Amino acid sequence: MGRREAPVDPNAGPVQRFAYELRKLRQEAGGLTYREMARRAHYSVTTLSQAAAGEQLPSLAVSLAYVAACGGDPAEWERRWREASEEAALRERADDAGRSPYQGLARFEPEDHDRFFGRDELIARLERLTAERRVSAVFGPSGCGKSSLLRAGLIPVLREHRAVKVSAIRVLAPGDHPARTHAQVLRPAAGEGDTVVVVDQFEELFTLCRAPAERVAFIDRLLTAREPGSQLRVVIAVRADFYGRCAEHRGLADALSDSGLLVGPMTPAELREAVVRPAQAAGLIVERELTGRLIREVADEPGGLPLMSHVLHETWRRRRGRALTVQVYEAAGGVHGAIAKTAEEVYTRLSAEDAELARLVLLRLITPGEGSIDTRRPVDRRELDFAPADEVALVLDCLVRARLLILDDSTVDLAHEALITSWPRLHAWVEEARDRLRAHRRLTEAAHTWEGLARDPGALYRGTRLATADEHLADQPLTPVEQTFLTASRTTRTREVRRRRTLLTTLAALLALALVAGITAWQQSRTSDRRHRESEALRIAALADSMRATDPVTAAQLSVASWRLASTVETRSAVLTALNSHEQDVFTVPERDDRLVVRRLTGDGRALVSAASDRVRVWDLRTHRLTHTYRGPGERLSGPDRDVISPDGRTMALSGEESVALWDISTGRLTGHLPAELPSSVEFSGDGRSLTVQVANEVQVWDVPTRRLRLRVAVGGEEDTTSYAAISADGRRLATCGTRRALQIWDVARRVTLPLRWTAENGRGFCSRTRFAFLPDGTSIALGSPTEVLIRDITSGRELTRLDTQAPADVQFSPDGAFVAAMDEQGQVLVWRLASPGAAPVFRHTLGREAADHYEVDFAAREIRYLDSSRTAVRSLTLGSATTSAWQRQTTDDALLSRDGQTLATLRAPADNTGDSSVRLWDTRTGKAFLTIPDKPCPTEAVGPVAEAERPLKLGADEETATVDGHELRAASEDIDCFNLMALSANGRSFAYARSSTLPGTPAGQRITVWDASTHRRRANITIRPDRNGMTGVDALALSSDGRTLYVSRTTTRQVVEVWDVQRNERLRTLKGVPAGNMAVRDDQRMLVTGQDQMADLRTGQTEYRALGDGISDVLAFSPDGAYFAAGNAQGHVTVWDGEVRNRIGVAGTGPGESITALAFSPDGRTLAVAGSGGTVQLWDVTSSRPLGSALPTPGDLPHALAFDRDGTTLYAVGAHVQLRTYEIAPTQVAHQVCARTGSGLSHTDWKAYLPDISYRKTC
Repeated sequence: MGRREAPVDPNAGPVQRFAYELRKLRQEAGGLTYREMARRAHYSVTTLSQAAAGEQLPSLAVSLAYVAACGGDPAEWERRWREASEEAALRERADDAGRSPYQGLARFEPEDHDRFFGRDELIARLERLTAERRVSAVFGPSGCGKSSLLRAGLIPVLREHRAVKVSAIRVLAPGDHPARTHAQVLRPAAGEGDTVVVVDQFEELFTLCRAPAERVAFIDRLLTAREPGSQLRVVIAVRADFYGRCAEHRGLADALSDSGLLVGPMTPAELREAVVRPAQAAGLIVERELTGRLIREVADEPGGLPLMSHVLHETWRRRRGRALTVQVYEAAGGVHGAIAKTAEEVYTRLSAEDAELARLVLLRLITPGEGSIDTRRPVDRRELDFAPADEVALVLDCLVRARLLILDDSTVDLAHEALITSWPRLHAWVEEARDRLRAHRRLTEAAHTWEGLARDPGALYRGTRLATADEHLADQPLTPVEQTFLTASRTTRTREVRRRRTLLTTLAALLALALVAGITAWQQSRTSDRRHRESEALRIAALADSMRATDPVTAAQLSVASWRLASTVETRSAVLTALNSHEQDVFTVPERDDRLVVRRLTGDGRALVSAASDRVRVWDLRTHRLTHTYRGPGERLSGPDRDVISPDGRTMALSGEESVALWDISTGRLTGHLPAELPSSVEFSGDGRSLTVQVANEVQVWDVPTRRLRLRVAVGGEEDTTSYAAISADGRRLATCGTRRALQIWDVARRVTLPLRWTAENGRGFCSRTRFAFLPDGTSIALGSPTEVLIRDITSGRELTRLDTQAPADVQFSPDGAFVAAMDEQGQVLVWRLASPGAAPVFRHTLGREAADHYEVDFAAREIRYLDSSRTAVRSLTLGSATTSAWQRQTTDDALLSRDGQTLATLRAPADNTGDSSVRLWDTRTGKAFLTIPDKPCPTEAVGPVAEAERPLKLGADEETATVDGHELRAASEDIDCFNLMALSANGRSFAYARSSTLPGTPAGQRITVWDASTHRRRANITIRPDRNGMTGVDALALSSDGRTLYVSRTTTRQVVEVWDVQRNERLRTLKGVPAGNMAVRDDQRMLVTGQDQMADLRTGQTEYRALGDGISDVLAFSPDGAYFAAGNAQGHVTVWDGEVRNRIGVAGTGPGESITALAFSPDGRTLAVAGSGGTVQLWDVTSSRPLGSALPTPGDLPHALAFDRDGTTLYAVGAHVQLRTYEIAPTQVAHQVCARTGSGLSHTDWKAYLPDISYRKTC
């Protein structure tokens, strides 16, 4: 008889109460013994008995195992556990109110330098840069730690006077009036040494300061630090997405050209230091598992540092004792949920009135982005006097204590911009009120300007500005200054209207007023209805975006409905995203079972087998219907980690202590036992006829139909019992790591290893990899490592393919071996085409927060399905056309499209750049080539000047040096490298082609041929003659839109562009001072722009420098009407300008790490298509600088050219291996395709639920 448990008092605290309730549950279950519970729960007797001892709160996993053994409700007991955990944490918090070692969302200040870790190397580099440069800058994305680096890193070391003698250090943020506010701060302090001015949040100069003149004045004052004898040193911190804005000021661009420091992500070692060292300094311990998890989750997370700091602070707040554990970390919400959890806790504790006040306060602290992300907005506390001071103080106190706001004597600010993106409620508020917030910001600025001008009537709102304020702010709480300003504006408007009225006769006034009143009422009614529809459309478009991962079908239906209600950028984006979204369906298993359940997708991913002890159910994942129900295996079921289901869903392998039982699912009968003591791993072959069982240091292969042992192999070793094994789909071959950790491949039938020399040479190296998988034909094997997948031919050992991926957890191949899919430990699903391993994946999808238990790829149906980590839902992804595109092995090296996409020019260069090139023109409507351009020879002779002799020197292709008049001269290049140049006119009727080389010049000159694409004849042969230095190199060609003018960028010492009349074969003029490189010519032929930031007026020949973006712009494009110009660079950034290239309109781009390869404007200039080297094609709305939907599906090919058709409804894309792809992008066609995919639009019931205020309309 077991020893009686010591009594526990439920009133002693939350831990004791939870233990008391666990004991009560055990008694209600019949007084189970702990031994019986241990058998059911797979936890030891000691662990389960301590869970109910009342000494400490058990882990959630142990608690739920205890509950499951007693037949309790897991959901109910998880809720009880979390309540007990929260209450226990609160009690311990009250007993321990020490200082947190982590900052939360707040930045580090100079006095926090003793807790600022992980940036030693960066601090040293910044100190050196500050000492060497009078003006320096720190660039980096939001959340990378720029402010903390300056304040807790740089300032403390400057105070030590190690590199610079400092008399004073001043820190400021620009604010809305930087020149006026900080004039005194920018004057050097008295005494020896320099005054260091640290300008944090430099981007406020562009987001808050609305006066360009004041902006320039402030920058000019900062740049006085560069003047001789200056005692100022300036260090600025600016967000990376504002780097281009800094280049708008020529002096600032020059100052920062060699004095910038880019703050990148922390290395794993630095992250570890930032996590562990503050805790050690405070006498705390960070659980090793928590440290590793934080590093994994934050390492590649953009802006992840504030998220990490906040969740660590919350983990510290909730800790029990000295240890920071994973259990408490998860209770705090994790990296991605901690900020939202904290904010929601504060918000939901407020009364309804205080919650509304908190919303108003928070929205005042945000500046909505215009072509950039939303930013925080520090405000003077007086700007919060729109509500009673005591109520505002209460709300501020709650938000400050939660470290969501920063409060000082005069200003209030968000603790970090991460709060905007990480708290869904706040983000939704901003999205909902974006236009109103912009109007409010303009009103605030205008009101303060009016106040500063002694309330000058000329500064009041009038006309459209006043109407906009009335529309957006009529019922909004305003500060006294704002309200007084708006009232004065309205009063002035009324007075002016009254004055005009008196000028009219009474009869005319009455008649006009009656007419105006009627029309206005009618128009206002229509306007009100339209605005209401637009508002609802925007709301459900945003709702659709939030539902795509959880309910993709409804999200797609909502997207179509939003566009049907109102055609806006947001609704068009929503419907495009619905079409291109990978998420297609979510099937939630409609059964609640507290017992052990084993679930697995069948090999084709089309069905889910769900096995409990008493029954087995099979669900069709396409129809969501239950198709079969069978008898279960009873008490033999052990759990999802030890019981597996065959790929065809017909057999279960059940692991016991002494054997593996085989259960026929369809008959509900036990078909046999396979003797195996304590098996640790069980796996079926692809055909389900073989079963591998791993026991201790041995792998066994069994024949399932006959239950015969086919092979027994020793694996692992005494020092390392971990081993990996993989069996081919047909069960004929087995790959294992032998007793000496050497890779072995076995012939299962013959029970011998294959004599493979390549495995013996590096067997241990291959066994250091984490996964093995055979290709479908069994002749090749995939070896996975933490950074790649290596595929080798088994017989020869030849490397066939090497794929870059992070820690592939599972690898699957298409039946024909053409494609390989991998799901890595970073939560990505990737698919590659094995015929082109160097190319980007043809498919890439990030799972988000929901991890996968396992997945299956149905290549025939072009679908991927995965069972989530909770094993309660199956999510379906579509591969689209990623695996069906017409892939060509031979690479197209370059391509051009006419503006309407009907004419295509392709170039295929020889592998060695010296043979013949293939240049063809195609009609994209028929897919046929209509003209093959004869190849041109590669120049093989070089010429060079001899200044003394004033005559040229000629070198043959095989010569390196020559002597002339006693002077030895060397060839410019030992190897002659040829390259091809092409240009296609916008109308597709003219094509120019030349072949140039790396030689500086050729004696015969450089020949360029212009072809007439309509007649298939040569229009002109243009010869570029050597200049006075003998140079004839041509770097780029461009044709005018009508094809009558050719622009030739020459590689000469004078940097010129020659302008040629094609019809007369005559040079018209030469533009001087234009660096060699790619060019774009506006349709009116009045402007030429080069990728080297040079503009030329083609009427006067005058040139002008203009910084188009970050560095050289590789791709340039004008819109057809000349209203816009776009420049893309190798960093993946696109800057959009007006047609005069004077004012920057916005920014666009591709994915991270991709260079821009192609740009195209739609015929109306409102849409920009952008292509990146990683295979990305993305549409952007030009006026709002917002992406239109998600990226278009591509086959992972390198895009060479893009073009819209004449009405802008179709986009053409030409790639290196897929010659032509077309995308229907007109919203009408897109909506039709989405409707075809979902099967129907919103039902009447769903419409009423989501759009109760709008009458029903058919959307599909």
